[in-house]
Amino acid sequence: MTLRKHGFLLWMAALIAPLALASCLPTFDVDVATPEPIKVDLSMDVHVYQHGKPDEETSEAQASYRAAMDSRRDRMQEIQELKNNRFIGENREGKVEIRNKPAGEYGDYVATTVREENRDREFLMRHESEEKGVSLGQIREEQWRHWQRKSFPGEWVEVKDPDGSGYVWEQKEAAGSQ
Repeated sequence: MTLRKHGFLLWMAALIAPLALASCLPTFDVDVATPEPIKVDLSMDVHVYQHGKPDEETSEAQASYRAAMDSRRDRMQEIQELKNNRFIGENREGKVEIRNKPAGEYGDYVATTVREENRDREFLMRHESEEKGVSLGQIREEQWRHWQRKSFPGEWVEVKDPDGSGYVWEQKEAAGSQ
């Protein structure tokens, strides 16, 4: 055997020996238990949509419905930012309402955004009312409850007054902080 091959074999043995010895070491346990069970506050909505090419017989109402849904989806981030900044809140009619209007052009932008969002929400609530054959008031209440649940802690929501005499605005509290 040549010296070069002999050196290579020694080098390989020196590399493999520590790995072989390390595999013989005893294992150790890792405790991954938590002192208390993990609590998860989960709210989920399921929406089913049919995607694909529309039929030629697609009605104008369906096109308007899709347009309202698309514009709401496009505006979703803006609405959330306005809620995060505490400029707007969810009212008892299932719509958003300005709570603190900023001055100047930005205030005009907030007002326009709220007006467009409410126009689309109103259209969609009327559509759902007709489709389900229930009163618009019932749909508004369902939407009000839905948006109350979906609001994040600190966002403004309109709630029933504890004495039952009307409605009051309050900032939503985190789950379990009551």
